Amino acid sequence: MILYKKISAAEFTCPPWLSFEARKLITRILDANPMTRITIPEILEDEWFRKDYKPPVFEEEENTNLDDIEAVFRDSEEHHVTERKEEQPTAMNAFELISMSKGLDLRNLFDVEQGFKRETRFASKCPANDIIHKIEEAAKPLGFDVHKKNYRMRLEKMKAGRKGNLNVATEIFQVAPSLHMVEVRKAKGDTLEFHKFYKNLSTCLEDVVWRNEEDMQEREQT
Repeated sequence: MILYKKISAAEFTCPPWLSFEARKLITRILDANPMTRITIPEILEDEWFRKDYKPPVFEEEENTNLDDIEAVFRDSEEHHVTERKEEQPTAMNAFELISMSKGLDLRNLFDVEQGFKRETRFASKCPANDIIHKIEEAAKPLGFDVHKKNYRMRLEKMKAGRKGNLNVATEIFQVAPSLHMVEVRKAKGDTLEFHKFYKNLSTCLEDVVWRNEEDMQEREQT
């Protein structure tokens, strides 16, 4: 929340060793108002930026061998096949979190009780592999076929519903080393059926979902 407010207000400090011209340029670049923020052409004309600046020169070779180009593509494809699988969930930075929030209240991002239509999300302090395992354990008894790839999952209802087979996509993001955000969204099928599925899923994931103290107190009172 503090970081969000600082970004929104363009509140920052520059090291004392920066020159006045450099500070002036950085201030214009970090202007929170896109209408008055400095543009790329204006940056290129800035006095401080132009010091010792040498525009890049792009040269095209006239005698390009097509065999060499094809060899590069073949080599790229060979390396692509042997590429290592993703070992960590996709990292989510503060700007991405802010873009998903409603207003200044970031609790909306991780509120399991929030109203939703086609997607929702929750936070967990469990390891990503444990979250995947728990979701799989909860989905299979509900009649879903589970497809996994890295830290993404596709849950497909084997029995067709009112609007065909319900498909649910889930993805795990890393917010911090010990905190993950799990996004659950309807990819195909009936929205009401998706609501019912998520209600059952969240019940099975009680020990996985992270709740802050405020949420815990509200639940105890109700």
